[in-house]
Amino acid sequence: MTPLWFKAFEKGFPDIMKNRKNVVRGACALTVAVGLIPGAAMAQDSGPKLTIGGTTYTKYLWGTQRDQGAMYNFTTVPGEGYGDNGIGTELELLLNAKISPQVEVNGRIHSRFNQNFWTNFGGFGGRNPPTNCTAGDCGEFDPRSNQYIKLRGMSVTLRPGYLIDSALIGATDLGQFDPFVIGRVRYIDRDNAAAIMLQGSNFDRKLTWDAARISLPRLWAGPNFSTGAFHARDAAYGFQAKYTASEMFDVGGIFQYANDQEVNVEDTNVDDGRDLTPRYRNGVGGIKAGLHMGSWLDVRGAAYTSYSNADPVLSPANFGGIGGYSAVLAGHHSDQTYMLNASLNDPLDVGLSFNFQLFSIGADYVAVMASRREADVLLTEGHDGSFAFPGPSNASYGIYKGNPTRIGYGGWTSEAQQVATINVDNDFTDFDEPMAETAIGWKGVTANPVYTNGALELGGEYSFITYNTNWQAYGNDQESLNNTTYPGTELDSGVGHNYRTAYQPFQDKKTHLVALRAKYVVDVLKGIDVFGKFKYIHETDKRMNDPRFLPFQSGACAGGGVACDNTLVNEYSAGNSTSGIYSNPSVITNSQGDTGYQFKPFDNLADDDRLLDYTTFTAGAGYQFTDDLYVSASYSKFFADLLDGNTAFQAYNNHEMASGKHNKNQVLVKARYILSGVEFGLEGQYAFGSFRPDFGDGFVVQYADDTIAADHGVAVGSRGFTNRNGGWNSLEERNFEQMRVKAFMKAQF
Repeated sequence: MTPLWFKAFEKGFPDIMKNRKNVVRGACALTVAVGLIPGAAMAQDSGPKLTIGGTTYTKYLWGTQRDQGAMYNFTTVPGEGYGDNGIGTELELLLNAKISPQVEVNGRIHSRFNQNFWTNFGGFGGRNPPTNCTAGDCGEFDPRSNQYIKLRGMSVTLRPGYLIDSALIGATDLGQFDPFVIGRVRYIDRDNAAAIMLQGSNFDRKLTWDAARISLPRLWAGPNFSTGAFHARDAAYGFQAKYTASEMFDVGGIFQYANDQEVNVEDTNVDDGRDLTPRYRNGVGGIKAGLHMGSWLDVRGAAYTSYSNADPVLSPANFGGIGGYSAVLAGHHSDQTYMLNASLNDPLDVGLSFNFQLFSIGADYVAVMASRREADVLLTEGHDGSFAFPGPSNASYGIYKGNPTRIGYGGWTSEAQQVATINVDNDFTDFDEPMAETAIGWKGVTANPVYTNGALELGGEYSFITYNTNWQAYGNDQESLNNTTYPGTELDSGVGHNYRTAYQPFQDKKTHLVALRAKYVVDVLKGIDVFGKFKYIHETDKRMNDPRFLPFQSGACAGGGVACDNTLVNEYSAGNSTSGIYSNPSVITNSQGDTGYQFKPFDNLADDDRLLDYTTFTAGAGYQFTDDLYVSASYSKFFADLLDGNTAFQAYNNHEMASGKHNKNQVLVKARYILSGVEFGLEGQYAFGSFRPDFGDGFVVQYADDTIAADHGVAVGSRGFTNRNGGWNSLEERNFEQMRVKAFMKAQF
C-alpha cells in the first residue's frame, strides 16, 4: 500500500507549499477547539467543589467574684466549672462540598472552648490522673483544657429530583419543627443532634411535609437526665405536614414518638439474640391552623397532647421527696396544651397594632424533645433574669457551707424567655445572654399593644397568669409527698421564678404583669437613641390553703418555753402527713440567755403565704458614633417587696429566705465595633443593692459563733437562726456589689 505521504508528494511539492498557510491555520483552529472542549464541559459540570470557611472567637471575662472554673459564667452540670475571669480562643472550620447538583456535604470542626485559658500556655502539663478538672488544672490530660479540635457535625444532603425534595443524613439543629414538640437545638449544640430526615412537597407545594428519625441525646433526653445503659437504638420519630389551602388559610399537624429501650435482663438466652424492653416512652401530637386576613389580621391556633411513661424499675419511680431533678416526670402522665395567637396590624391606620395570646400549658405536658432554650413560646416578658434563684444573692442551697452564687448577684441582664419543658438549659451561658425559664403549668392571657409614629416606638403588656399546677398535695391527697413523680428542683421560693421549677407540693398562685417599653430617636447629631422600660409584677400564692394539711394538730406547740408535742401529728389521709417536711422546732436558749423556739412552728395556713410586689424601670441612651461603632449605656432599678413565708416555712428548709425588701441597681455599658469582617463587642455591668430581711416572729434569735461565721461568711455575733436541716439564715441587712465585663472578638474568613 502506498503511504499517504508519498501520494501527497506525487501531487507535487509546490502544491503542498502552496497550501501550507491553510494547513497551519487549520491546525491552529483545531488546537483552540480542542482546548475549549474541556472548558465547555467544565462549564456544564464543574465537578466537586470544596469550600472552607471559618470563625475565630476570642472571649475576655473579668469579674469581682474571682471565679475561674471555666470560660462561662454559669453552669449547673456536675463536674463542670464556671467563672467570671479569663481569656480564651476557639476556632471553627466550616466545610461545604457540592459533589453534584444532587449531593451536598457539610461539616464543622470546632475547638473546645470550656477551659482553654490563654494562661494554660497551650494546654501542656496538668494534673494526672485528671480528677476534679476545673480552671484548666488538668491541662493536656483533660479534653476540656488540652486545646483539642473536635468533629462537631457532618451531614450529607441528597436532592434526587423525584419522590422527595431532599434527604439529610447526619447533623441537624432540628429547626424546622415545632418548639412544643421537637425544638431547635441551642446554638452551641446545633450540630450535636443527628438524624435521618426527609422533606417533600406535593400539589405545587401546597402540601409540605417532614419526616425524621432522631437519635435520642443520651445526656439528657430521658428520666434522670439519661437514656439508660443501652442507648444505641434510642430514637425519636417525628412527622409534620402543612397544607396551605389559600393565602388565607393553612392547617397542619405534627407527631413525635420517643422510645428509650434497655436490654431485657430477663432474656438470658443469647443464642437467639436479646430482647429489648422500654425504659421511657413519650408521644406528642398536635394540630395547628392559621387564618390570614390580608396584612391586617393574623390568627393562629394550636392544640397538643402528650403521653409520658417512665418505667418505675429502669428509672426512678419517684423523687423521694419534694425536691428531685429530672428532664421528665417519673411514672405515667398525659396532658394537653393549647395556644391561640392573634395579631391586628394597625387596623385603624394610626400606627397602633395589637397582639393577643391565650395559652394553657398542661401541668403534666411532657415533650422530651421540645425546645430547651432557643425558642420563646409565650408572648409575655415573664420574669427578669436578674432574680434567677431562691437566695437574695442568686444562690441556691445557700444556707449550706460551700454553696455560693454562681451567676452572681446581677443574674442575667434581660427578661426571661419561656420554654415548654422542665428540661431548661441555661448551662454554659454568660450574664449578657437571655435566661430561659420553664412555662410548664402556665395558663392565662397576654395583651401587647404596639404604637409607632415616626421616631417614637411604644410597646406595652398586660398578662394575667394562673397555673395548672395550683393544687394541694400535688393534686393527690391519698399519696405521700415523698412519693411524688414531680421533680421540684429548687422549688418555688425567692423573688423570681426559679427558672427550672414548675412544681411544688402546695400552690394557689396568680400573677399580674404590666410592662411598658419606649424608644425615641432624638434628632441631634446623627440621632440619639433614647429608650426606657417600666415593669410591675403583683403575685400571690397561698400555697397550703386547707387546714387538714397542717403538719400537727392544734396545740402541739404551746409556747412559753414548753417543748412541742411531736406525737400530735396531723394526717391529711391515712398514714400521710406534712410533718416530715415541716417538723416542729426545738426549744433553745441563745447566747444572750433568751429561751424559746428555734424557729416558728408551722401551725397557721399563713405561714407559707407569698405576696410579691415587684417594680423595675430602665432608662438609657445609645449613639452611632461612626458607621462601625455603636455605644449604649443604661441604668436599671429593681424593687421587690416580698413576703415569702416565715421561719416556719423557711424556703422549703433548703434555701436562703428572701422575705423582706430588695433594692437592686444595675448599670450597663454596651459597645459594638465592626472592622472589615471582624466584630468586637463589649458589655460591662455594675450591680449593687441591698436586702433587708423580714422573717416574722415566733422564734428566738441566735447569734453566729466562730464556726457559723467561718462557714457562711457572716460576722461573729451577727443575728440569724438555724433551720430544720442545720442551715443558717442571716437576719442582718445584706449589701451586695458585683462588677463584671465580657468582651469578644469574632473574625470570619
